[in-house]
Amino acid sequence: MTNSQFNSLLRAVSGAALALLLTSSALADGITKPMSWTPPSGKPPGPIDGTTAVLEKGPFGAAMAIKSSGLIPGDVVTIWWVAIQKHQNCKSNPCTPKEAMGDGIKNDTVVTLAAGGVVAEDGTISLAGYLPKGEVEGNFFDTTFHSPEAAEYHLPMHNHGPLDPAIAQDMLTSFRAGCADESLPSYYPDTALADGAKGDFNCKTIQAALFPLNE
Repeated sequence: MTNSQFNSLLRAVSGAALALLLTSSALADGITKPMSWTPPSGKPPGPIDGTTAVLEKGPFGAAMAIKSSGLIPGDVVTIWWVAIQKHQNCKSNPCTPKEAMGDGIKNDTVVTLAAGGVVAEDGTISLAGYLPKGEVEGNFFDTTFHSPEAAEYHLPMHNHGPLDPAIAQDMLTSFRAGCADESLPSYYPDTALADGAKGDFNCKTIQAALFPLNE
């Protein structure tokens, strides 16, 4: 699919229609793997049966779609683009979260919102997002997304707790909204730690999918 075709596709659909489309035909050539529980989730770390994370990258940028389960109904979750363009600087392969977020400038990392939503009554959620090459709106680092085909990608899922109608939009579109400050990793950049309205929920990154370049 060419850049112009992909952009036309994005303009033609929105919301749930975009999510349905990206989980099917548009990402048919992408890399697919399951979502995994993270150590902070409190569950045994590892792949989650019946879940998928799909990543497609090219000269246009990158697109992702996730279908996940085992979540708490009514909770708000956000998915984040973490594109590490100098992953060779990391000591680990794939890069650790601390390397990706704590050394973002050194590792030429791009971090921005991919998607947000509310978990369904059955504990499932489907989300999709697109990250175009170039300057990135809302990027937590002073970096540019210039190497979409050569980057290592992490797609972490951040749990903000039960939806609060008073700050609903903020919870769906920011990193901090609804979260107690002490629950956020101290090595994250200040731009992330100040992104959204403070709350009292013990926020955690509960799931993730990692896409090292050599996979």
